[in-house]
Amino acid sequence: MSETETPHAAPVRAPGGPHWKTALGRVGRLTPREQETFLLLAEGLSNESMAQRLHVTERTVRAHVAAVMEKLELSSRLAVCLASYAFATEGIPRPV
Repeated sequence: MSETETPHAAPVRAPGGPHWKTALGRVGRLTPREQETFLLLAEGLSNESMAQRLHVTERTVRAHVAAVMEKLELSSRLAVCLASYAFATEGIPRPV
């Protein structure tokens, strides 16, 4: 890299922390239906399975997932799934 080039800014996150962890503070931005979709992602369900559970079309589920990703500022479904799992299990005592 030359002296005139600037490095790309990395996303702000806690040192060593997962990049999706900061998204948990943005869950309040989601509509109730988006929150349902977000929690179903924690179960690892396909769009088809979520559509059946929510009684909507797969296209609607895709729209909800896209909205969740945008509002939580996450760029992959995997990151959303990880955040969802952490959110769903937060506060639940883990077996010793």
